[in-house]
Amino acid sequence: MKTNNLANKTMLMAWCFLVLAVLPVVAGHPESAEYREDNDRLFWFIQISDLHIGTSGSTDTDNLTWVVTEAKDVIRPEFIVATGDLTDSTNGGIIPNGPYLSEWSAYQAIVTDAGMTPDFFFDIPGNHDHYNDKNFSYYLNNSIQGISTGQTQASWQKDFSFGSYHFLAVNTAGNDGASFSISGPTYGDHAGLDREELDFIEDEFMAHQDADLTMVFGHHPLPQRPTGVSSDTYISYGDTQFINLMETYGVSMYAYGHTHQYREGLLPTDNSQSVLDLNIRPLGKDPLNGTYAYQVIAIDCNGIATAQQPAGIWPAVLITAPMDVKLGADENPYAYSVNDLNPKPIRALVFDKNPVTSMQYRIDGGTWNPMTHVNGPLWNALWNEPEILDKEHTLEVRATGSTTRSHTITIGVAETSPPAPQGSNGGGGGGGGCFIGSIKSEFIGTVYTAL
Repeated sequence: MKTNNLANKTMLMAWCFLVLAVLPVVAGHPESAEYREDNDRLFWFIQISDLHIGTSGSTDTDNLTWVVTEAKDVIRPEFIVATGDLTDSTNGGIIPNGPYLSEWSAYQAIVTDAGMTPDFFFDIPGNHDHYNDKNFSYYLNNSIQGISTGQTQASWQKDFSFGSYHFLAVNTAGNDGASFSISGPTYGDHAGLDREELDFIEDEFMAHQDADLTMVFGHHPLPQRPTGVSSDTYISYGDTQFINLMETYGVSMYAYGHTHQYREGLLPTDNSQSVLDLNIRPLGKDPLNGTYAYQVIAIDCNGIATAQQPAGIWPAVLITAPMDVKLGADENPYAYSVNDLNPKPIRALVFDKNPVTSMQYRIDGGTWNPMTHVNGPLWNALWNEPEILDKEHTLEVRATGSTTRSHTITIGVAETSPPAPQGSNGGGGGGGGCFIGSIKSEFIGTVYTAL
């Protein structure tokens, strides 16, 4: 009898070890956001992409200077991340046949004169920074991260009283130093992640397994979510391994540039771990309706809110709670219900170099209601509505300062529970569901009005 018990215990232990071996180790917890009244579980940062210093007929240098001086001072972000194509590599021409030292010198002068440091400004290369430069020599000798670390990828963590957050910037540019080509489908842009780059990514994920959220930045889109534009190029090798790593370690968001268009949605994955796929517009090339763009991203009670903003125009506004149920055409799988609380808190950040004289909100285009200034850029209101029966409603916030600008998002009642965190049996995994929210703007053809 003792022998049988021992055998059974041995088999049970062996089975448990097998189960633990095949379960993924989750670093981030994108399902952990909560709808709360707390005003002090919030921080934000700036993402810029496709600076293209050296572009003919662009305000590229003025735009970058504005971001690292005036915008930095007004918005006071935790950090700025620049996701590639720091230079144009054209020397004011059309074909990117560089690199050109004059472009890199101009870039370096702007960021160093503005006091950018490697623990605040995270710049990574794009395909324009890699043409004819296999070893990334110009990037390593002229970028903030290249000079400081001698690396083309970066990893950092931000710690607060309410949580820890891991950020990873990966080098998706090619590794061959190929020249630009006028022939498709790659045009000389052999983007990808080699074994060394993937090992770095996995090592950093493993080293930050205690992070509440993990977010990744790169330059190129993934082919698993095509843009529909035939001339766009993608991560062409290492993409499957990269997605598997993001799934395994619970990454909340992959944000990048390259395509010069704005898109948001969900990255297709093989399981219930959804990843926000965020494609932002350029700061230094191809303006839309004459406007260049930068991104403000906020974390509010572990929910992600993102707002694309026009460079050089104030105020910048984004709603951080409640969160948007829409991710482009996709439904947000982590959406929490606004019926979780009553009264229902509304929070928004407003950044302006001049005083904000009015801040209001309204539901479904109804009566404007005042919001209260909390501190710094934060404003809030309590919306008294015992229960929302309809699935979706619009929430609009309007700020008046240097100009009057308005943002609109979609809020609603979650019909289903958010997916269970990886490695769980459906229970636990943080404090409820989350919206990974977005706020859209008029200059990308969606609801963002200047009055």
